[in-house]
Amino acid sequence: MRYILPGIVFAIFIGVKGNFQLHATGSAPGSTELQSFQSAQTFVNYANALAAFQRRNPTFVGTVTESHLSAIGIAFSADFLAAATNKISAFGSTGRTLTAYAQLQPGALGKIIELTEADASYGTSNGSTWTSVMPGALAQPITLNAPLGSVVYQIQLGH
Repeated sequence: MRYILPGIVFAIFIGVKGNFQLHATGSAPGSTELQSFQSAQTFVNYANALAAFQRRNPTFVGTVTESHLSAIGIAFSADFLAAATNKISAFGSTGRTLTAYAQLQPGALGKIIELTEADASYGTSNGSTWTSVMPGALAQPITLNAPLGSVVYQIQLGH
């Protein structure tokens, strides 16, 4: 009997330890999901940086460069900037169209929808047009030619 008790205690210990490991593995996000989330968050930050730059420079037209963003205290990784671009173009007397796109990790658009609560300013590129994430949205012209399937951000300010 005294040899059986340590075996039972050991078996219970192994079972409890295995249960904790299973729970920890099951609740942690996978690396693909984490990369999608980080990619989405970076693009939302990029779109916000573009809008912040435009507010500080309301007459600016063109591409907001890395040095422009650095001048207002915003930085992005070289890897992200290699897969992204933007353009601010004029319309009407004082209107501006802000457009950005990036080639992101698979699943990033779904994370952007979650992060922005389905902001209609985000969508996907069809080449010379883009389609918002809003259900039933129609393809709209895009101010720059984004690679097919890229994640797009586009808003119009002013008139």
